[in-house]
Amino acid sequence: LIAIVITSFNLTLPAQTAGTDDLADGLANEDTRIATIARIVASKEASLPRLLLWASQPPARVDQHGLLIGMAEVFGQLRTKEAIPFHIRHISPRRWLEMNIWMKSPQVIEQCMPAVAALIKLGPEASDAVIRAYWGPMNAQDRIAAVFVAARIGDPAARDFFGSVIGQARQEQEWAAEGLEAVKRRQ
Repeated sequence: LIAIVITSFNLTLPAQTAGTDDLADGLANEDTRIATIARIVASKEASLPRLLLWASQPPARVDQHGLLIGMAEVFGQLRTKEAIPFHIRHISPRRWLEMNIWMKSPQVIEQCMPAVAALIKLGPEASDAVIRAYWGPMNAQDRIAAVFVAARIGDPAARDFFGSVIGQARQEQEWAAEGLEAVKRRQ
């Protein structure tokens, strides 16, 4: 029995690896991403466990940025709640890097940042998660993205969070204004 299981495992492993490579390459490549996503969405049950594994252990040999974009798109289309931690860890990767994204319309931001768009689709559960993450170790870009997500979801439970963020921004603005005045006095 053990020999049969080992033999079966060895026979299926190359096929699974080839499928994994095709899927990862398809998601990572901008030219094949749309077709790969359509294939995954059509066969959700077959691909979702592999994608959720990649959320914590991505395949190493593919373009990681492209893969993050593709995975965020798939999880967003499938509305995969189990992917919320993945989206939060990778909230800031953008399709187009050459623009100041926060100067664009909300629609452009969502189109450019697939993890942000996916979190918004997931609603209040995602809002609660990004709010918790906001108070943890996040860089400035991730914090802005987290506030954007919570604002676009608009969950009434986030009222206190928005008040805290506004208060913090006002305090920073006051200190920055004080700093500019100090600089002017020393010139």
